[in-house]
Amino acid sequence: MSDEPAGRDLSTAQRVRQFLVARFNPKSQLGLGLTASFVVFAFAAWAFSDLLDAILDNALLVKFDTWVENWFHAHATPTGVAVFGQITQFGSPVVDVLVIVVALYFLRERKPFLAWSWLGVTLGGKGVEYVLKNTVRRPRPEYSTSFLNPHSYSFPSAHAMDATICYLLLAYFISVRPGATKATSIIAFSVAMAIIVAVALSRLYLGVHYPSDVLGGFLGGVAWLAVCGATRRLIAGHLELPAQ
Repeated sequence: MSDEPAGRDLSTAQRVRQFLVARFNPKSQLGLGLTASFVVFAFAAWAFSDLLDAILDNALLVKFDTWVENWFHAHATPTGVAVFGQITQFGSPVVDVLVIVVALYFLRERKPFLAWSWLGVTLGGKGVEYVLKNTVRRPRPEYSTSFLNPHSYSFPSAHAMDATICYLLLAYFISVRPGATKATSIIAFSVAMAIIVAVALSRLYLGVHYPSDVLGGFLGGVAWLAVCGATRRLIAGHLELPAQ
């Protein structure tokens, strides 16, 4: 019996093994970071699609959304509205200001690639959010008219999605800057997540979004960041740049 098929099988097994090892190499742009980006995107996209499917089916999730909306409306106070009205500004207009300020900072530091990357990710995210809103066209909650134009759409929450993209990306830039420590990274991402959660909660308290809207905004933001991260690593890998 010829050994040639076994040799071919062994060669195939070796190539598969080499491919898998390369995908988990932390020192390569096409290694662990790229694999993590694909995994994060796959999970976020799957969760987002399941969430949207539940919303369109008008099932248990929609009843939960309405219950939460009614609960916040019944327990809202003038003081709470004033406080959360300030917190919600960290979604907009603070994010809009940060987009400009951070881009100008990178340009001032003569880092045009980072400036354009920042603008591409943040402004591109706003474009994705706009398309999603106008595709799904979900009506705003019943009590949103006190704060918003009722003709604007509800899913996903632009405040939640923009905050997720802006603050997580800013935390990433802080964590990879020269001299950044592990503690710095932990603090940066912890602060980013705290702001995102606070902004999401403010949208619920003010009655302008359902819980599924802010969750959709978060998942959409994470998925977009993962796509942008994978794209950057693919380009850097093609240019044979070292992994950060």
